[in-house]
Amino acid sequence: MFTDFSSSIMLISLIAGALACFATFGFVASLYKANPDKYIKLLSVYTLLVGLGLFSIHFMNMRAFNHTYMNELSYFYLLIALGFSCSVAYAVLHTANKLTLPIYSLIISGLQAGFSGYGIFIFFTKAMLAGQFEILLLPSILAISIAVGVGILSIITFYWLKSYDGAHRYSVRAFFSILISTGILSTHLAFNTCLSAVSAYESDGSILNSSFVTMLFAMVLIFVFLTAFIVVVFYDRLNPNIVKRINFKNTTSVTNPLDSFDPLTKLPNRNALNQHLQLAAKRCDRLGDSMALAYIDLDHFKPVNDSFGHHVGDLLLIEVAERFNSAIRNCDYIARAGGDEFVAILGEIDAHESIVAVVQRVIDAVKEPFFIEGHLIEISCSVGVAIYPRDGNLEKLKVSADAAMYKAKENGRNQFRFYDAEIEQASDEMQKIRKELLDALEKHEFTLYFQPKIISKTQAPAGAEALLRWRHPSKGLLTPIYFIEAAERFGFIDKINNWVLIEACKTIHDADKNGIQLNLSVNLSRQQFRNAQLVDHIKSIMEEYHVAPQSLIFEISETHAIHNQSQFKKLLSKFKSAHLKVSIDDFGLHPFSLTYLQNLEVSEVKLDKSFTSGVAKYGSALAIVDAVVKLAHALNLTVVAEGVESDDQREALITTGCDQLQGYFFSKPVPAEQLFAIYYKLHANFNDTGEFSISDYLDLTPSSEEV
Repeated sequence: MFTDFSSSIMLISLIAGALACFATFGFVASLYKANPDKYIKLLSVYTLLVGLGLFSIHFMNMRAFNHTYMNELSYFYLLIALGFSCSVAYAVLHTANKLTLPIYSLIISGLQAGFSGYGIFIFFTKAMLAGQFEILLLPSILAISIAVGVGILSIITFYWLKSYDGAHRYSVRAFFSILISTGILSTHLAFNTCLSAVSAYESDGSILNSSFVTMLFAMVLIFVFLTAFIVVVFYDRLNPNIVKRINFKNTTSVTNPLDSFDPLTKLPNRNALNQHLQLAAKRCDRLGDSMALAYIDLDHFKPVNDSFGHHVGDLLLIEVAERFNSAIRNCDYIARAGGDEFVAILGEIDAHESIVAVVQRVIDAVKEPFFIEGHLIEISCSVGVAIYPRDGNLEKLKVSADAAMYKAKENGRNQFRFYDAEIEQASDEMQKIRKELLDALEKHEFTLYFQPKIISKTQAPAGAEALLRWRHPSKGLLTPIYFIEAAERFGFIDKINNWVLIEACKTIHDADKNGIQLNLSVNLSRQQFRNAQLVDHIKSIMEEYHVAPQSLIFEISETHAIHNQSQFKKLLSKFKSAHLKVSIDDFGLHPFSLTYLQNLEVSEVKLDKSFTSGVAKYGSALAIVDAVVKLAHALNLTVVAEGVESDDQREALITTGCDQLQGYFFSKPVPAEQLFAIYYKLHANFNDTGEFSISDYLDLTPSSEEV
């Protein structure tokens, strides 16, 4: 045993270890904020630097405890010891910079650090003491256990303090640097109990009774006391979020993992995001720092589910989450807000450029094609960024980032947009509409207007199109153009759609009670279009109001049909099975029209008003309409021309054989009472004259203006 040691060298070693640990805190913080493309390079450099520091400290400790036994150095063994030093450094640096600190990862890294530390000692012994001493088993087990404990507690310390934002940051780092250095010294003391002179033939038991081991245990007790303190502080610091930070994501030790993590992507969920956002905001307030909130929405994700199925869509989301995780820095935080929406919190912002760099990597991350179950899938994302506290408090920050994201989509998608004065003005207006919509739903300010459709050859009423209107208390009668975007963004659209369907069925029921056989067209929004239970829901409402299937026809925008062809065909099959009629609205705007029309199970097509406007002026426009009408008739489809505004247009369309006409020439949209009055007058005149007159529509056109 070695009872002769140099206290001065030990003191120098302790001070050097504390300085090295203090520098390591800086390395960990630098890695924490590093961009992913620079992380590996920085990790390699810092691993070498910390490894050299640890190597030097062990060299001094060997000199301190064994200075009277030194032989000529073996550089080969020293090189191996340096390799083990770098292994310890890598275990600490890499693990301390993980986004979360799973228990299994902490234990594995602690074992790596402990056994690598033992490796340093073994090869230092071979390098400096030659074959004079042997390694004893029982003390080695004790020494390795202490080394593993020191490694684990060091990792916890670096992991916590890399983002420590409390008071006296550098003083705290200095205190824990001394603590870790004391742990390293205790470890080396423990390692030295493993040595026994070859000629001494000491047993394990006699070694454990030596005065040197007594000093070791005294130091270890002090170290255990100090490390207990760090654990208490660590748990107190992170409670109640300790589950997110210490336990690994798929552990069963969490009370309820769904409270913190999205089960599909394993990213934090909205609840965890809100908690982290509040903590980050408090940190910014305390330190006078800023953070950025980035709302990320995938472009064209819905067609993936429609074309390949939800299973492929789920796999795509998992890969997207992995790419996003790789694109952000360790100091950033990303969560899945729901559906195809993600939110990132970007901390440690040094400049505007650092935000741009991270956001651009997020966008670039999904540009590369995805290969999922044999399918090549290409998507993109739009990102909106707001900065705290510049762009408002937390609630306003979320709205601001969301508004910026929508602006990025409007500008062409696959890009990012910072919240600015222009967006702020639009966002404020959107928030105002949101509040007004809430009032409108509570006060029943919505109403249905109806625009008649007529049979082109006889002027007889063919039905009407139900159109949503908002009786705004100060702005008058508003069309959906004014409020539909806000309704979709703030989640009111489903309630409004359901109300429209119920009111349409009520109107048909009321017409029937008044002796009018009324057929109505109802527009389906894109949200209804995606609802798998839509047909069942429609049938239940129609049955409640005793509405026959032939009394309703559902209009689907051609644009929605093109972007969701697979889903559109499935929906058409369900409508056909329920004996419900479907019309393609705004027909003729896309090449899709003539190519796929023969495969669609629809009853009607409505020519877009851009065709109608030119039929009386241009022979080419009339020829196109004529061709479309002939094709539709060949497929047994009814053709409706909307936007008819003059008698010349009406006469031109009649020559093509167009079945039905709709437009301001006949009537503007009118309330249900006025629609019933039109029907009464039409049938009364028909009973007198035997024909229907266009003037019967015109005479009852309302004078109220719409906005």
